[in-house]
Amino acid sequence: MPRRTQNLNSMARGRVRASMNKYNLFNLYKKPNVNYQGKTLFQQKWTAKAETRAYHGEHLTEGRWKQLFKPNLESVAQLDASLKGMDVALTPMPLQTYAALEKRLEFAMFRAMFASSVRQARQYILNGYVKVNGVIIKHPSFPLKSGDIFSVIPEKVLTAMGRTKPSVQKAISVDSTQIAAWNKYVKTAKTNPQETWQLKQAKPKSLDPLIEQESLTHKEQVKRYNEQIEKSMLAKQKSTTRDTILSRIITLGNQTEEVSPNTFEEFGKENKEKCYKAYTLLKENDHALLKDSSVESAAAFISKKAPDFGSKEETKLASSIKQVLSEVVKSQHEHIRISSNESKLPEDIKSIPFSPQFAENLRFHPPLEKEAILEDESKASINLPWQRGLFGRQDPAKPYFTPWTPRPFIGCFAVLPSHLEVSFSTCHAVYLRDPVARPGHSEVISPFPDHVHERAYMYYARKGM
Repeated sequence: MPRRTQNLNSMARGRVRASMNKYNLFNLYKKPNVNYQGKTLFQQKWTAKAETRAYHGEHLTEGRWKQLFKPNLESVAQLDASLKGMDVALTPMPLQTYAALEKRLEFAMFRAMFASSVRQARQYILNGYVKVNGVIIKHPSFPLKSGDIFSVIPEKVLTAMGRTKPSVQKAISVDSTQIAAWNKYVKTAKTNPQETWQLKQAKPKSLDPLIEQESLTHKEQVKRYNEQIEKSMLAKQKSTTRDTILSRIITLGNQTEEVSPNTFEEFGKENKEKCYKAYTLLKENDHALLKDSSVESAAAFISKKAPDFGSKEETKLASSIKQVLSEVVKSQHEHIRISSNESKLPEDIKSIPFSPQFAENLRFHPPLEKEAILEDESKASINLPWQRGLFGRQDPAKPYFTPWTPRPFIGCFAVLPSHLEVSFSTCHAVYLRDPVARPGHSEVISPFPDHVHERAYMYYARKGM
């Protein structure tokens, strides 16, 4: 039976474990150098043994480890360089003290980063999630041989190496805080848009929640800004039709007592005469559209064909107005295109200018209904610029944090040994050979230096036979 996990991650004792959690990272950070001052040789060996065993196989009893220990340490020597008299780095032989553990399936899984700790790897094996050469193996101590291929269910690897999935209560708490911060930001932006824009531009990208997870370069920001202008241009062109222009012409004409070309100044100098002509034609014929200037009525008038009109005069009137409107629409589309192109930024610009629409496009987020969400998680509606759905629970069916993100402290422990070949896309790994030591390099990963392993080896070489 393995050792129990009582006080495993104690920060008072400060033992470094084979784990990727934050407590272990703290213990690793504050770990002082092993001090041998004032100690006898046996005390030095005992201290080294205690420190190294806390990391290498701490779940194994001391008796079980002594059965696995081998005093003959495997290494590779570069004879060609030695014979030529060249300077060759020393071979870190003492680091091979715990090499016997590296061939165990549970350790190989942890080294391949398929589990966040040796104990978790052991649990996956016991539950039947691991295969060796296509066969389910439920023995954590299964010894691997050269060429063996072991694999893990991908969903278990995502659970092990991803952030912890929060509970619904925790997700609601985080999202409530985020929504409150977002609404405060929107309120400030609408009150002082210019100042907020400047602060947003000066803020580091990593601290700006409006920028997506991937850090955008300045060139990419300019490109996105120009794409937004292009999108806005197409939307304006799409909304500028003969229907909307005719409706606007009639509205402007009816609001003015003395109609003149200047009444339609907003359509541009080249179009005001044409718009005045269209309104005059309707006025002279006392058309029914003058009493109903809605876009729907204008669309019904323009969509009519020659046979639908009551007389030739009305058909001729409609044809003249449609021709004028087509010219105005074409001119307006060209004007919108030119104006948008002038608003686009060159790629070498140093800063993105302030946009008046910046604050107008921001929307307040409604507060969450906590009781309703606790009863039915699907009722949660989160629509923040950087997040859709509950925090960490966008897919409640998954056992890991969604969208999947790696563990916060995985980078400090992400070291792949040379004796393993890992494929993270398929969650398979090949055990190439037993770990060996070569000049200046050892394939047994350890947080302790040579002299600590040297004394640990001396302890077991004498008592572990």
